[in-house]
Amino acid sequence: MASNDAAGETSLKKPTIALKLRQARLARYRARERFLRAHLRRVPGANKYVVPGELIKAPKRFDVTKGSGREVVKFLRAVALAVLTKKIPVRLDFQLTESFYPAGTILLYAEVDRIVSLSELPKPITLRDPRARRPREVLKQIGIHEITRDRCDVIPEREDVVYWKATKGNDQSGEKLAILEAVAERVNTAHAQQLELSGAWRGVSEAVANSVEHAYKLPREDGFTGLPDTRWWMFTQLRQGTFTMAVCDLGCGYRATIAQTLPEKFISEALARFAGGNRDATAIRAAMEYGRSGTKRTERGKGSRDALSVVQKHGSGELLIFSNTGWMRYIFRGGEQIDEVQGDLGIDIRGTIIWWKLPLKGAENDHG
Repeated sequence: MASNDAAGETSLKKPTIALKLRQARLARYRARERFLRAHLRRVPGANKYVVPGELIKAPKRFDVTKGSGREVVKFLRAVALAVLTKKIPVRLDFQLTESFYPAGTILLYAEVDRIVSLSELPKPITLRDPRARRPREVLKQIGIHEITRDRCDVIPEREDVVYWKATKGNDQSGEKLAILEAVAERVNTAHAQQLELSGAWRGVSEAVANSVEHAYKLPREDGFTGLPDTRWWMFTQLRQGTFTMAVCDLGCGYRATIAQTLPEKFISEALARFAGGNRDATAIRAAMEYGRSGTKRTERGKGSRDALSVVQKHGSGELLIFSNTGWMRYIFRGGEQIDEVQGDLGIDIRGTIIWWKLPLKGAENDHG
């Protein structure tokens, strides 16, 4: 036994200085890990080392039609999730973005403004501008950099960019909604007169006021009930003999509001008559056909139908309405309606976009 004890003693080695230092480092590391697990919120590994925030790549094409809408909606949902739910800043990478179209672009404009307005972060969104000049000019022209407080030195010069103007507002009543004044400041007076401003814009004012008034009475699917300072976003363009205007709200959509503005019997008949179609598109059509204001105030005109009356009174032009998952398109020529089409977007834009295209009198235009 004695010999075994002696052998054991001689086999033991004292820890070296290097071993002691290694053990001390491991102890500090484990203590720090225990502290982090106990006190700090865990950050997903994919976002952990991104500065100043999560990088979200923008789609190449901003449109809600022709199959592009899915990527646009996915992009906007990712931004809202990161900033408003996870409460982390994001970088929006537009470097590969190539093209912008009115419906997709006004949805981008409205959602970015909504997200920044609701966020409590010092700078929730930072932009990485497109590599190509044209899309970079578009973002500068519509004021995205002003919303995110990013610098962009490019000066818009392209003819298909510089005529787009963006504005936003909060007024809801037909009497206070200063659409006439806002548009008149941004377009050439002579051309505006060719649009018969007094008649056309009365309908525009009524249509937007009516839409905004009802849009936020119910929360949309994600619980959003509107902003206190901004309730509609608007693009206008006067170019090559055509005036284009798009208005967007981020409310609950036509299908949710017609239950409050249309009789139940009429809704049932409309659903039965257009059975099998997109329910949001059917709701738009029902609102147009019924054509009355949900406020029951005669001075408010015919409610949703005012959007259609703008084109109808002008004689020629197009009206395109997107609401959540559906859309309706009306085309007029020579004072007569020549087409009426409805469809399914295949996505939910969580809002409503009303888009008018009005040819100026005397201009030769192809609206095919």
